[in-house]
Amino acid sequence: MKGQLLIMLLDRQSETPLYFQLYQQIKADYDPQRDGDRRLWSVRRLAQSLGVSKTTVVQAYEQLLAEGLVYSVPGSGYYFHQLQAWPGVQAPAATTRTSSLNEPTPTAPCRYDLRYGHTPLIKPSWNAWKKAVREALRQVEEAPADHAPIAQGSLALRQRLVAFLKTTRGVDCQADQIVITNGAKAGLAVLLSLLPAGTVGVENPGYRGLQELATGYQHRVVSLPVTPTGVDLESVKQLAPAVVYTTPAHQFPLGVVMPVTQRLQLLEWAAHSRRLIIEDDYDSEYRYASHPLPALQSLATAGQVVYLGRFSRSIDPSLRMGYLVLPPQLVPVYQAQYRYRSPMVAGLIQQAMLNYFDSGAYYRHINRSRVINRKKYDLVCAELARTTLIEPIATGAGLHMVVRIPNLSQTKLLAALAEQSVRIYPLESNWQRMPTHDYYLLGFAALTLDDLTIALRRLVSVCERLGHP
Repeated sequence: MKGQLLIMLLDRQSETPLYFQLYQQIKADYDPQRDGDRRLWSVRRLAQSLGVSKTTVVQAYEQLLAEGLVYSVPGSGYYFHQLQAWPGVQAPAATTRTSSLNEPTPTAPCRYDLRYGHTPLIKPSWNAWKKAVREALRQVEEAPADHAPIAQGSLALRQRLVAFLKTTRGVDCQADQIVITNGAKAGLAVLLSLLPAGTVGVENPGYRGLQELATGYQHRVVSLPVTPTGVDLESVKQLAPAVVYTTPAHQFPLGVVMPVTQRLQLLEWAAHSRRLIIEDDYDSEYRYASHPLPALQSLATAGQVVYLGRFSRSIDPSLRMGYLVLPPQLVPVYQAQYRYRSPMVAGLIQQAMLNYFDSGAYYRHINRSRVINRKKYDLVCAELARTTLIEPIATGAGLHMVVRIPNLSQTKLLAALAEQSVRIYPLESNWQRMPTHDYYLLGFAALTLDDLTIALRRLVSVCERLGHP
């Protein structure tokens, strides 16, 4: 370890933060056979060696800690985990290549609706989107034949996504593996239509709409319990579903992160048993405590992961556009079944999305949105800390938070909140056999900071009044 760190070079002219350069180099040099349980250099010593601040080193170590690559021992320091299933050489391809997660039942309008799945328009970003659409109109008018995508989607947009996903999520794919869809649910429907009828394992609690969707394609759904580290591996191995649907970067709805140790075990199980994993990366842009974690797909070496993403969390839910990254062996299956079908998203909208990327507006929008929602997340944490009657599951990420409000009647609580024009959402519909009926989902992205403050203070006030009559 000493020799490795001494030869590390940090590019101070790069736009990449120094801490992230350091994190990348340590991760790239990791050898599970050599480095397991080995102590990393102390923060002070490494900072002195590289000529950087201790904060830079701490940020790099915290990112490694968040991913589960290292563990800390109080008073001793940071140590590498021993990860025997760490991916090695990429396996050859098997063949030659040629919605929102939670949609509450519609109810009467509510002034302070803590509903998940809605994001407000950000004016600079929206203006840039309108400009991208106007440019797309001009481009389509001048050369209509050049902007008529095939069923799989615009090649230019898919090529842009290849670079984007590699840079931001570590996803390794080619354009022919990507399918442009009109949302996450449509992407799941496409995938389920490609697979032979079998068993689909779904996280519990989790996405409530998948059971009906899978049944429609002759699949049978089984529930997989969620632990503090993500989907329960013992249940996966025992039930052995043909497909496992999971949200490893930020489990929906509880928000827990699947550490790299468990990710590798899940990947190893899927590879050895020839099973498929659906990785739904539904809100990876919104991680506030550390840099976004690499995708599960980035660790896969046997084509055992389908990656599911969408743009609705990034721009606006009304933009029904997502994408599916198929493993190589499913590409010819998709092409045989969908080759002559119409594209799911109009060519004009796909071209506008490409323009939005090319202008840099998409990246600027993500940065703006992350800053705004981090303020909202911090506000939720601060306001809920004003009472002991609400127990938040704070994970440092996402556009929602699950809270537990024990010892209060759900019926009385919801009724009292309704009188205050506040609405929160019980988790029964997302959690089969929920252990207690006191878990609620609070979506905070749709409200302004001022409205969110009012909603949270009314929630706290109602809980205090009911809890201390």
